Parts: sequence; structure tokens; C-alpha cells
Amino acid sequence: MTNTLTREFITEALADSVLEPRIRALYELCFMHRHHFHDQLVADKLRMLVRVCADRGITMAGFSPESVAHRLGRAGVDRWFGGLATAEQLDVALLLEVHKRMMEVFDDVGVAEARSLASKYLHFHFPELYYVHDSRVEAAALALGQGECGFLALADHDSAYGRFYACARKLAERMRPLVGRRLSPRELDRVLRAWQIGQEAMATGLPRQVAFAGTHA
Repeated sequence: MTNTLTREFITEALADSVLEPRIRALYELCFMHRHHFHDQLVADKLRMLVRVCADRGITMAGFSPESVAHRLGRAGVDRWFGGLATAEQLDVALLLEVHKRMMEVFDDVGVAEARSLASKYLHFHFPELYYVHDSRVEAAALALGQGECGFLALADHDSAYGRFYACARKLAERMRPLVGRRLSPRELDRVLRAWQIGQEAMATGLPRQVAFAGTHA
């Protein structure tokens, strides 16, 4: 498999679009309870999110949903979310600044884990704005971008997520002619994850079909 994507590959990666009950429940919970008024509701969201991370091999050792929920309620998160929700057009600087601030709230885990957790927390609250980040989809985005992703030179953001975000946006635009529309962040995640799993399978001599296993989380 080369560093290209075909219409057939993208279609196959997106073919099974049924969300797992756990994922659907988390989207619904974040949609219905975007605010951070009640620590218990926020802790419920975080517990579900930690399980999603675990499904993707990301462990959150020492992470306390109850403690972090309390911290989120007092960190001004609802003001940040309000800015995202009321922006008349996509403000990349604001989007990346909020991601960095969320990473700082999640500073009781490692930087890589905080980066991934912040992207997922924001994605489930704003599914059309935030691309989900982890090492697997980042590797796919950078490989498929072939060094052409560029870099968002903004001061107040996490450089690794900024680079990944720029790459993901350009890849979504590059795929538009292949599928006739711009892929959503969740759809792009499925395509990138399937591609990277396929690359890993090929490297170990396994059949290409394994690329489409485990892409539903």
C-alpha cells in the first residue's frame, strides 16, 4: 500500500457506519449536557471517555474522573465552549487554544495522554470541529500528507496537535473529490485508522483485511 488513498479504500473504511452503543451514548451525553454545572455528570462523561481511550490502547494511569470533573467545573470551560459555539466562522486559533487549555486541565496524566484525551473530550462535544488525536491516526496523517501538511504557526497551542490538525484538514480537502463531499472528523478518523492498521498489518505479513477491524471506537 502506497501513501495514497483510493475511492474504494475510503468507501470500504466508511462502509459500516453504525456506532457502538458506548460511543453513541457518549455523543448523546455530551450533546445533552455540554455544560459543567454538575460534577457527577461531568465525571460520567469522563469515565465513558476513559473507557473509549482504553479501547484504543491509551491508558490513563492515576486519572480520577471525579477530581478532574470538579476541576473542569472551575476552570472556565463553559466560557471556552461558549466561544466555540457562538463563533460565526471557524476560528482555528480559538479552537487550538481551547485544546491546549483542556490539556492543562488534564495535566495529571502524561503529555501524550493529555493531548489525546483533550482532543476526544472536545470532539464528543463538538463533533464537527475537532479531529481525534492519538499516535495511530497521527502517524497515518503525517505519512499520507507526505510532508505537505504545513504547520500552524500560532503561539498559544500544542504544536503536535496543531501540526496534526493542519494535516487532517488538508487530507479531508484532498479526499473531497474522491467521495463527493468533505469527510467529517469522525469519518476521517475511521479512514486514517484503517489505513494505519493496514500498514501495520502489511509490515507483519498479515492480510490487508485486518485494516477494517477495530476501527469503530
